[in-house]
Amino acid sequence: MHTERFDFLVIGSGLAGLTYALKASQFGRVCVLTKGEVTESNTSWAQGGIAAAVGEADSWELHERDTLIAGAGLCDENAVRHLVQHAPEAIRWLIQLGAQFDFSGSDLALGREGGHSRNRIVHHADATGAEVERAMVAATRSNSNIVVFQHAFVTKLLTSGGRCIGATAEIDGLGPKVFEARAVLLATGGCGRMYQHTTNPRVATADGIALALDLGANVQNMEFMQFHPTTLYHPQMRSFLISEALRGAGGTLRNHIGRRFMYDYDPRLELAPRDVVARAVEEEMKKHGTWCVYLDMTHLKRETLTHEFPMIYEKLKQIGLEMEKEWIPVVPAQHYSCGGVVTDLEGRTSIPGLYAAGEVASTGVHGANRLASNSLLEALVFAVAAADASKNDQFAAISIVASDPVHCISEAESIRLRRALQRTMTANVGIVRSLDGLRDTLGVVNGIIEEYDSLPSSPYSQHPLETRNLLIAARSVVEGALHRKSNIGLHFNQDLVT
Repeated sequence: MHTERFDFLVIGSGLAGLTYALKASQFGRVCVLTKGEVTESNTSWAQGGIAAAVGEADSWELHERDTLIAGAGLCDENAVRHLVQHAPEAIRWLIQLGAQFDFSGSDLALGREGGHSRNRIVHHADATGAEVERAMVAATRSNSNIVVFQHAFVTKLLTSGGRCIGATAEIDGLGPKVFEARAVLLATGGCGRMYQHTTNPRVATADGIALALDLGANVQNMEFMQFHPTTLYHPQMRSFLISEALRGAGGTLRNHIGRRFMYDYDPRLELAPRDVVARAVEEEMKKHGTWCVYLDMTHLKRETLTHEFPMIYEKLKQIGLEMEKEWIPVVPAQHYSCGGVVTDLEGRTSIPGLYAAGEVASTGVHGANRLASNSLLEALVFAVAAADASKNDQFAAISIVASDPVHCISEAESIRLRRALQRTMTANVGIVRSLDGLRDTLGVVNGIIEEYDSLPSSPYSQHPLETRNLLIAARSVVEGALHRKSNIGLHFNQDLVT
């Protein structure tokens, strides 16, 4: 198997991966492996924006306080402080790269989202992630020290003497390859595809979580799965995200009889943290036996809506819904994994030579619940820290020896097993859980894993290996939920209510 050697190896091409690549390129040659197109990531789908205390009436102390409150007491305070103090610098760097954020005169136009006590969301209309990714990809493509392999699926992380020294990958048109590096960064994003309904793109299949677990790295807090309260309820645009920024602009949630129900659940109303709003929506749907609730934006004029939310407005118009006249039918859907591969403030995992940043990582910032628009910021800040920390890593003295290929089953069997996983996770490991449901799901997931391992081998195919990754990560989610003995943040077990 052919071996390629780089100074730094990045797995994933979202904001965390490309930030690390651009920063690390100052210290050596960088290889980026991405299993889809370079622009295909959760970053591109992010609508809301990036939280940063850059307003005149704001401060990092207030941003820190809001983050700690949302995290329900489980945040690492040092990680949160590192995040919020480096936020303005991260925004300036993106602007220098060419990201076009919205301005009001000479100042950044700042939005507001749930859990924030100030307007501090830096944005590009309602497509901030896509704009940031555009700027990052352009900078990456113009950097001669960065090589990108698209359609490159990483099958295994490689170690020597307990140190991560590279990875094996299957690359469309090239076949299997070995990549050796001084340092390896996991930036593979989330794991939403273990659920039937998710705002995540098709690439969010827990690849980094499974790779890290296979290596023995520490993974924690996977039970804290964030469900976005408002995704479109419509068969033609299933799980299309209706940004929290709409509620920040005064949108109200109403039940099927038109009542603004958040008065019954939290004094912060629609701007309560996401876990609170998501549970309220689910409770309201169960109470009235309805399939959805409604987001009312009819207080705003068409001109305002098309200016501030052009992408959402046009998407809804495609299905005949005019936001200024009609309520938007919405339901919760899986959105973000707050747990992940444990890292320190410099992105180091428990495996020497292996770093992680972005949604795949558990930096300690989010605790039991992520504050809105802290995700892109976290990816930026901790990817920069990881690049700086890894610049002094050295190549291992021992050459890489290729390992046996990962067991791959047929695509037909993979589809069947993945659907079984998604059904049980959606039914029992969603917004509200129970002990019986969790125990049943753990048995089902373990049974699917055993079945996967017992099925005949088939030629390499990406879908089955992604399914295996989802199964491995799902087991961590369920086990974490069973071990969590009190309701906090995103974890709500109805059997623990006193």
